[in-house]
Amino acid sequence: MRTVSLYVHIPFCERRCPYCTFYHVPKTDRAMETRLVEGLIGEFRIAGADLGRQFQIPTVYFGGGTPSLLDHRSFEILIDEISPFLTAGSVEITVESNPEDVNERLMQNLSGIGVNRLSLGIQSMSSRAQNVLKRCTPRSNEQAVRIAKRYFQNISLDLLLGIPGGTARELEESLAAVDRFEPQHVSVYCLEPGGVIPPDTDDFFDRVDMERAADEYLLVCDRLRTRGFGHYEVSNFARSGFESRHNKVYWNGGEYLGIGPSAHSFIEGERYSNVPSIDQYLAEWPMFPRTVRRHEVRGETERRLEEIMLDLRTSVGTPLDRLKCNPRLVDELVDEDLASIVEERLVLTDRGYLVLNEIVHRLSGGPWAASA
Repeated sequence: MRTVSLYVHIPFCERRCPYCTFYHVPKTDRAMETRLVEGLIGEFRIAGADLGRQFQIPTVYFGGGTPSLLDHRSFEILIDEISPFLTAGSVEITVESNPEDVNERLMQNLSGIGVNRLSLGIQSMSSRAQNVLKRCTPRSNEQAVRIAKRYFQNISLDLLLGIPGGTARELEESLAAVDRFEPQHVSVYCLEPGGVIPPDTDDFFDRVDMERAADEYLLVCDRLRTRGFGHYEVSNFARSGFESRHNKVYWNGGEYLGIGPSAHSFIEGERYSNVPSIDQYLAEWPMFPRTVRRHEVRGETERRLEEIMLDLRTSVGTPLDRLKCNPRLVDELVDEDLASIVEERLVLTDRGYLVLNEIVHRLSGGPWAASA
C-alpha cells in the first residue's frame, strides 16, 4: 500500500526567539486553537480524498511553532482523525516541545495517545547563552529531560552553535550535559541566516560568528561520534536504530503531506507549500487545497540537483553515476577533503557538510547542469 508521511505545523508560540525564521504566531485564546484544529482536520480530509484514501502513514511529526502548547484534547482529536491511516505496530509519532512545557501530565498524556518520540529544544546549557537566545534556564532543561525519560525511550535534543558571545567553555557545558542526559538522538544546528529573514532578527544574525560556528560544528561531530552516535545526516546524530524515520523520508525522496499554515508537501514528485498566514488559512480552509496550497514549479535540472543535494546531506551520499558528467568536480571535492568515495558513491566529510550549499552551487554551474 502507498505510504505518505504526515507533518502537522502548529504555529503557536509564547514568545519569539531572536533566531527563529519559522512561521509562528502568538497563541491568543482557546477559540483560535479550536479553529486551527478544525482547519487541520479539514485539510487532512480533503488531501486524503485527493490521495484516494488508500494510503498508510508510517511517521507523523508535530512541529512548529510550539506543539507542546496544544491542549491535550486537541492532540486527542488530531490523533483520532489520523489513526485509521497509521501503519499498525510500527508508526513513529514525534512531538516537538519546549523544555519549560514539560511536566508529568503532558508527558503522560502524549505517551498515552501514542506519541513515542520527543524532540526537546534545549539549545544550550549555558545560562548566558540561553539568555541571549531568550530560552529557558539550564535547570529547566535538566528537569525536562529527567521527566521526559520516565515516559519516552526515544528522545532527541537540539543544540545550537555559533551563539553570539559564545565560548569554548559554554560548548563544553552543553556537551557534558548531553553525556549526562544520554539521549538517543541529537540535532545540531549552526546559527546562520537562511531563506526570508524577519526584520527583527537582523541584529541577532549580525552578531553570529560563522567561523566559530564552523569550528564548533567540527568539534561536536567528532565528540558525538566518539560517544557512539552515528552522523547520519548533516545536522543529525543518532544511536543505532534511533535515526529519525520521519526526516529520512524527506532526504530519501519519500512522499509526505504537510498540513497547517506554512506546511510543505511532496506528493507524486511535486512540491507544494501552504500560505504562511494563519488568518488566511483559517478563513479559507473549506476550499483546501485550492486557495492556501501553492504548487512549486521546478524544471528537470532543478529536480536533479535537488535529488543530489538531498543525497549529499546524508551519510550514504549520492551515486557517482549521477555526477558522471562532472568527474573533475568529484576529483576536486576529494582532493580538498570535502568528500570521499565510498562504494561508488560520493560522501561528504564533516568539512564538506559545512559548505554543502557551495558544493551544490558548483554543481549547478557545471557541465552536469548543462546536460541535464
